[in-house]
Amino acid sequence: MKIKLLLLLSIVTFISCNKKNEKIETKEKIEFKVDITTENISENEIKSIVKTNFPENTPFTISVSRDYSRKNNDEKYAGQLYYSYSSLVKNNQLDFNFKIDDKKWIDEYETLRKENGKFDKTLTEIDKKTIKDTLEISILYTPKSEQSEDVKKIIGANGENLTGKDVEKVSDFKVYNKTIKIYNK
Repeated sequence: MKIKLLLLLSIVTFISCNKKNEKIETKEKIEFKVDITTENISENEIKSIVKTNFPENTPFTISVSRDYSRKNNDEKYAGQLYYSYSSLVKNNQLDFNFKIDDKKWIDEYETLRKENGKFDKTLTEIDKKTIKDTLEISILYTPKSEQSEDVKKIIGANGENLTGKDVEKVSDFKVYNKTIKIYNK
C-alpha cells in the first residue's frame, strides 16, 4: 500500500511539474507587436506614435524614407528623412517627430555625387519624376544591438522568443521589422 501511495504521489508531482513548465514556455512565447500611427503637426512635420508590447527599454532603430530611382540606373533607392539608431520603449510606447524635407536629402545626395561621381558610376542624377508620394516608416528590433539583460531574458539573446508576422530569421538570429507607408506629396 505504501509503495502504491508513493508511486501515486510521484506521478501527481511529475504531472504538476510538467504543467508548470508548459506555463513558463507559453509565457516566453509572446507574440510581440508594434502599432504605428501618425498625425500631421504641420504641413511639413509629422508625429509618429508607436505602441508596443515589447519590454521596457527595448531599443529600436527607426527610419523614415521616400523611394526614388536614378537616371540610367535600374536600382531603387531611399531618401532618408529621419533616422534614430536606438530609440527606447518607455511605458509601451515610442514617440518621434520628423520633418518632411526632401530638399535636404536630395542636396546631400547631390553633394555626394559631385564628390564621388568620378569614381562611382552608380551615382547618377536623381530621376525626380520617380520620387514616390509615399513615406515608409520602419521600426526595427535586432538582438545584435546593445540591450539590457532584462530585455535579453524576455526576447532571448538571439531573438529566439520573437514570434509573429513581422519576425524574420536572419542567419542565426531573429529580427522584428514593422513597416508602414503613408501618403505625403
